[in-house]
Amino acid sequence: MSDGLSVILIQLDSLNRHFLPSYGNDWVHAPNLTAFAQKAAVFDQHYVGSLPCMPARREIWTGTEEFWWRFWGPLEPWDQTIAAQAVCSGITSHFITDHYHLFEWGSHSYVYDFDGYDFIRGHEYDNWRTDPLSAIPDWARVMTERRGEDVLQYLRNVQEFQGEADFFAPKVMQTTADWLDRNHRHRQFFLHIDCFDVHEPFHVPEPYRSLYTDADYRQFNPWPAYGRTTDGPAQMSAAEVEWVRAQFAGKLTMVDTWLGRVFERLERYGLWERTAVIITTDHGHYLGEHDRIGKPMSPMWHTLCHIPLLVWHPGGVHNGGRIAPITQTVDLYATVLDLLGIAPPQAEHIHSRSFASCLTSDAPSAREYAVYGYNNRLLGITARDWTLLRDHSNAASDTMYTNQVDHLNGWSLAVRKGRRHTMNDYADLEAGRFIPGVTMPVWKMKRKGETPPPREDHLYNNAADPQQSRNLGHNLTAEHLNELRQLEDMVRHHMTELRVPDEQFARLRL
Repeated sequence: MSDGLSVILIQLDSLNRHFLPSYGNDWVHAPNLTAFAQKAAVFDQHYVGSLPCMPARREIWTGTEEFWWRFWGPLEPWDQTIAAQAVCSGITSHFITDHYHLFEWGSHSYVYDFDGYDFIRGHEYDNWRTDPLSAIPDWARVMTERRGEDVLQYLRNVQEFQGEADFFAPKVMQTTADWLDRNHRHRQFFLHIDCFDVHEPFHVPEPYRSLYTDADYRQFNPWPAYGRTTDGPAQMSAAEVEWVRAQFAGKLTMVDTWLGRVFERLERYGLWERTAVIITTDHGHYLGEHDRIGKPMSPMWHTLCHIPLLVWHPGGVHNGGRIAPITQTVDLYATVLDLLGIAPPQAEHIHSRSFASCLTSDAPSAREYAVYGYNNRLLGITARDWTLLRDHSNAASDTMYTNQVDHLNGWSLAVRKGRRHTMNDYADLEAGRFIPGVTMPVWKMKRKGETPPPREDHLYNNAADPQQSRNLGHNLTAEHLNELRQLEDMVRHHMTELRVPDEQFARLRL
């Protein structure tokens, strides 16, 4: 049995660091998150790892830096999840979410190890309601004109919503508060809350819709396409970008309002004294920064990759202060296990480094730099002073390694759009022992889809250019070339240490 703390891990999807008052924002109203940050430790150098949604979640669940081997998929048979180890240690575990990707074909199994879970249905493309639409609501007319049938599933899901309490984040947070009402007497528990908000669509009720804007909502699309705001399918006027930013902020304020109910339960039942509370996200979201919207295949700027992390520890020596060590999403795995009093597994395929000691002492960082990326696409490395963003090589292989083949090649979305897959789709599979530390055979496969041409390197001085507006990779001076080579050496060392597949070195020109 464990003698550690209880742990509550709260993920707010697509949460931009620069929209939080604790990270310098002066116009978004988030009193509960602000009060929490004032009592917790605020991490200033926390970064993503594997992107996007499901790769980030597998990092948290299993401590695996997965983007070197695969893209989007389920837990693998050899994964040792936090929940499974909690259950084996006699610790009650529960999961609360509206993140429907966790239940899609090919990205399943994430909830299986928990003692219990709650799933709030209907967000984004969740195939929940089939009831015919009685009418297109006024807030969705521009959205349906621009996106067509793509949005009808969401409209069917929400057409009966009457008020704020019907929306997704309020349901997630109220479900969490109710669980604490019933379960606060457990000696120790692990409660994981995965809230899909503030993810798009940026559909919020009043008063949040008008909280940060006077513009007429009927003029704009609350679910913009991903891409450049200056041209192409995602092109938007400056007025619409500002309106979308106001909706994002409104949704964040709604999340914050209902998160207050969770904090109230922690106070009511005296849980702050024996519970560590972690609040973070999987990644950011472009809202006009770098002339981008959403999560397009753009260089991995800090808007997307430098993310918030707030941690309350009952015995934390940095509570109410800032923490400087570099940490990443993958490190949540070992940290949560440490806080629960469970020794993190020692295995070659587990890459997590606990930062629990940073909460209770002045322990140095376990990382000198953060490496992050999309499988076979984009890569970033951030050290203390410099950041390098590198694209793939156009001649590189799109090879993946996994026990599961389906959603990795996009079958779920393809089937929803009327495409049937056949045996020919699996003709190039090869089985072998390709993953370090994993003794069972896995599939080696080619990722489907077109590979876009590579872009030039982006090099930024973190202190002099925190907004990453001046790419020093355009015309490299001797000084900057030296910095680039040092960052390349760091990536090469990191890849060698993890024993990533050989083709990844060629892909990244290393």
